[in-house]
Parts: sequence; C-alpha cells; structure tokens
Amino acid sequence: MTGPLLILLAAGLGAGVADAQSVEKQRVVSIASEQIKNGIVAELTWVDGDLIVQGAFIDAAGQIKADYYVIPADGTVIRRLSGPNAAAEAYWRRKASRVSPTGLGRITSVTDSKMPYMGVGALDRRLRDAADMGGVQQRHVLRIDSLILLERTSDEPPYDGETYSWSPAELNRVAYVDGKGDVWVARADGARPQRLLHGDYTLPAWSDDGRAIAVAERKDGGRRWDLSVVYLPEALRTPPR
Repeated sequence: MTGPLLILLAAGLGAGVADAQSVEKQRVVSIASEQIKNGIVAELTWVDGDLIVQGAFIDAAGQIKADYYVIPADGTVIRRLSGPNAAAEAYWRRKASRVSPTGLGRITSVTDSKMPYMGVGALDRRLRDAADMGGVQQRHVLRIDSLILLERTSDEPPYDGETYSWSPAELNRVAYVDGKGDVWVARADGARPQRLLHGDYTLPAWSDDGRAIAVAERKDGGRRWDLSVVYLPEALRTPPR
C-alpha cells in the first residue's frame, strides 16, 4: 500500500455543516478493493477528528488479517498505520457495546433457522435438499426493546458494532443501519426512530463531538468502498427533550 494511491475525493472532514432541517452527506474517500488487499472495510472509528479505517483480508495461509488506515481531519491523504490504534480500539468498544453509555438502551439479538421451502416431502429428503442448497436459512434480529434495528437473513450474524453506533453519552441516541441498508437515528431506549438516508450502508460511526456519523458503502459488487460523513441537523446534535 502506498500513500499516493489513496487520495481523498472530497474536502476535509471538518468542511460541511447541515442546516436545522436536513442532513448533508459528503463522500470523503473511495477505496478500491485492491488497495485493501481485495478485502473489506470492517471497522470505522473516530479519534480526535480523524477517521480510522480497518480493512480485513485473507492472507496466503487462509487467515483473516487486518490493516489500518487513517483519514486525517485536514482532508489530504489516507496513510497506512503500522498496527491497531489503542484509542481507536477504545472507541470501537464503546460504540459496539450492547449497552448505551448512559445505560438506558440495551441491544438484544435473536437468531433462528428454517429450511428453505422446497415443496412437500419427507423430512430426510428436505434436509438433504437444504444441504445441497447451502443449508438452512438463518434470520438475525437486533432490537432495542420493541424497536427492530436490523433484520436480515445470512450465514453469519452481525458482529457487535457492525450495524449500530451509540452517540456520545450526552446525546443519548443510537445510529443504526437496517436490513435494507438505510441509516436511522433513534433515542438510546429505541424511541422516536428517524431515517436519515436511503441506500446500502454499513458501519455507522458517531463522531466524538456528536456532529457527524461516518458510514461505508460497498459499491460495484465489492470492487470499491465509498466512505462518507453525514453531518447532522441541530436537532440531532443536542440532547433530546
């Protein structure tokens, strides 16, 4: 990985502010899959206004490995880090906790399985057919009280922090991406959900100053990742009443 390959495609992270009635989404960088060793963007974290990106890839031995990159707040280039950043890891633990910083919101998860429907037949035949088709279907649900944050069917359950991020404690909110890829914000207890963006997003990450949420978009079948910052309206940058 060399620095010149990762030039920012937009202005710096501190450059835009939404008005009181809207959100402003600003793409800050586009990363080709080759630049992260044909892997995926697995984590977004904020440290002192910088956006740190973890890319996960499979090495030659078949092991999952990670590389780390930082988007500086002045919006110039991304640079590769030599290893994990302690402050970024602490941020991820906070945003990925199942319990909100205030303790008022708790995320629960449920996974259930069912065989794909293939008509009426003996159970042993249906089991063989299900195995031939890739096994049973798993439905994963994340919720806060009665609010469903995410519902999707996939082989792997969402990992903690993949599809949600707690706000700073004083804002007492949660940002999350639903099963369709839309970005939402609700109170930490699940009340008053509000959709911010339609799309195919993942990895919401609420900035430490409470002004913005970073998101990732998988583009062109995984050949490219766009990273954007959503600048929040005043109503979402102040404590709820």
